[in-house]
Amino acid sequence: MSSRGERLTAAIRWRGISKMLVLANDLNVNESAISRWRQDGAMSLQHAARIAEVLDVSMDWLILGRGEMDAPKDLVLRADEFELLRAIRRFDDRSREDLLRFLSYARLIP
Repeated sequence: MSSRGERLTAAIRWRGISKMLVLANDLNVNESAISRWRQDGAMSLQHAARIAEVLDVSMDWLILGRGEMDAPKDLVLRADEFELLRAIRRFDDRSREDLLRFLSYARLIP
């Protein structure tokens, strides 16, 4: 499958979803958005992350066509995790170090 729209369509079929309204409700979008995405229309990264989560597919596979459709369970980012990662990537080195120290102090990371 060469296009993102084809991969999205394949994932929808693979999950046995026949009613786009159900998927649209899960994604909190209109059915027309799903139709547009299936035709390779523009899709935000937030929507891509949510689609990958709802359909339980690899985001790399969905967006880039790399790897397998199935996503390793421990590597799938929820939409809120994705937003946190994007925010952290904008931190300067000192801010990242401060965050790591805080998380270590709070015993949230080793």
